[in-house]
Amino acid sequence: MQSPLIIGGGPSAAAAAILLSQAGEAPVVLERSTGPHDKVCGDFLSGEAAAAISALGIDLETLGPAPIHSVRLVRGTHIAETTLPFPAFGLSRRVLDEALLRRAASCGARVLRGRSVRSLHKEQNGFLVTAGDENWRAKTVFLATGKHDLRGFPRPRKRRMVGLKTYLRLSPSQNVALGYAVEIVLIPGGYVGLQLVGAGAAVLCALMSDGMQSGNLAALIAAAPHLRHRLDQAEFLLKRPLAIAGMPYGYIAKPKGYAGLFRPGLFRLGDQAGVIPSFAGAGIAIALASGEAAARCYMSDGDATHFQQRLAHSLTRPIALAAGTHHVLLHPALQSIAFRLCSAWPQAMRLVAAATRVPLGFGRDPAPESPLR
Repeated sequence: MQSPLIIGGGPSAAAAAILLSQAGEAPVVLERSTGPHDKVCGDFLSGEAAAAISALGIDLETLGPAPIHSVRLVRGTHIAETTLPFPAFGLSRRVLDEALLRRAASCGARVLRGRSVRSLHKEQNGFLVTAGDENWRAKTVFLATGKHDLRGFPRPRKRRMVGLKTYLRLSPSQNVALGYAVEIVLIPGGYVGLQLVGAGAAVLCALMSDGMQSGNLAALIAAAPHLRHRLDQAEFLLKRPLAIAGMPYGYIAKPKGYAGLFRPGLFRLGDQAGVIPSFAGAGIAIALASGEAAARCYMSDGDATHFQQRLAHSLTRPIALAAGTHHVLLHPALQSIAFRLCSAWPQAMRLVAAATRVPLGFGRDPAPESPLR
């Protein structure tokens, strides 16, 4: 019997691998990196993500996350702040992904590093996957390549976006000033996120349209008085920022709309199933929940296309709301209106944060009333 094949080694892949292994399967995980590495991601764990990590058998506290209690919206030198309506944490993807992969391997998954998948083809009785000089055949494939598309299975792209990310150590005074908050700093045509991630480090992520001069992080900092102040005397921990382009924010894998992307036996997970704008901080929760839900569907002999339809239905509301808010945050005139609203009524930020969460029970509750059943 052919083992399920999982392409990718991020949270959605690891979640699927853990549950499949615990059920007696022998999944094979093909991960292109050869070891721990950073990824272009905000490193934000919502309450749903933290609960999912715990359910997978990982003690989050041992990974040293930084607690996050509030959100600050910054425009120029003005700040609007409110508490988050859920517990949250900051943790680097380097730490989180490795912990999840180790857990998958300890449960019995075969985790193969340094396997960069070049192609995926449908055959009569399954799939042919080519990774370097190796060919793999499987009846079931879990596609979990994150924001990177696999040749032959692209996601439709709308407005092209550029993301930058770097790690740094703030000065002691600014570390205290940032504290237990995630800051979203508005800049012309985009926004910058800043938060602590544990181990004395902070992460800075910038997002903007690719028409901007986004390759120069120093120029972005110079254009934002709050960032200049916050990053004064900071020590940058990476030689150069990580970067990614063409992120299809707002995309949801819907079989009816993108029939060519779906095949029997193919489960699309994480960002391959839906891409929520980064400011929402729900990407990791969606990844974990989709991996768990796909594994449960597979173990119950469920249909992959029907699974994708149910998953798309569950993601439509939070992703649509986040995409609309994302559009506002990119438009200079709308930024001003949104900031004035949040200054006068900070509760608005709490409402948006709550409305862009993954539905409770998503991916874990097998009862008929679950959104994925």
